[in-house]
Amino acid sequence: MESGLRPAIGSVQHPVEPERGRLLRDEEADLVLCHVCGRAFRSLGSHVRAHGLTAAQYREEFGLLRTRALSARALSQARSAAQRTAYASSPRMRADFSTGQTMARQGRLAAEARQSLARHGASDELVHERRARLDDGRRTQAAAAAARLQARVATLGYGDVGTAVRALYLDGEQSLEATARRLGIGSEQMRRLLGTVGIRARATGENSATGRRARVALNDLAAAERVGARDITAWLKERQADGATLAELAASTGRSIPWVTAGLRR
Repeated sequence: MESGLRPAIGSVQHPVEPERGRLLRDEEADLVLCHVCGRAFRSLGSHVRAHGLTAAQYREEFGLLRTRALSARALSQARSAAQRTAYASSPRMRADFSTGQTMARQGRLAAEARQSLARHGASDELVHERRARLDDGRRTQAAAAAARLQARVATLGYGDVGTAVRALYLDGEQSLEATARRLGIGSEQMRRLLGTVGIRARATGENSATGRRARVALNDLAAAERVGARDITAWLKERQADGATLAELAASTGRSIPWVTAGLRR
């Protein structure tokens, strides 16, 4: 919240429309705001009675987890610390908790939680949390996949993914499936990668020997026009004899180093 709108504890706040399924907090003041009146408190447990609600009814009304603490973080942490201290020093409390601990080890608590979820449905907060965890997992997996692909590209001797794809798929005339195998990815990921680097996937039939020869001829023609040569192969060999490097030839023709190397071998 902006500092100009931060309420004192229990003071009337401007009307708020907090997102359903989320406990609204003022992180700077470490307070929680009531969904109903917008006032800020260290704990909402007793306050919500003024709105004719129990804490359980409040959680259900606003889509919060049934186990959601309705208190500021510092207060929740202090209560947790006090409970841990009491548990450690009280044999009676440990005995009271032993039944629940046994049920947890046996999986009975998890089963009861599933049954409760089936009866009552998931709260909005639980849905949001699951979606957030799923999104985080997808981002983590995508980052790991990107790192693996970059490492594979490096082992193949290319500086970046785009250069590798152009060298293998365009200049190398490899099929989509063969290019994917070289890069260590699946065919569907390869198709998405082509779109990312701005390369059109070849249609069925374009991978025939005739199709490949036609593309080679077109690539040669484009490179020859770029440097103003009639025979690109002869031009490449002449420039190399004059001392031009493979990188310089690639830059001049607008092609990759593997393409230049293949042209020099003809």
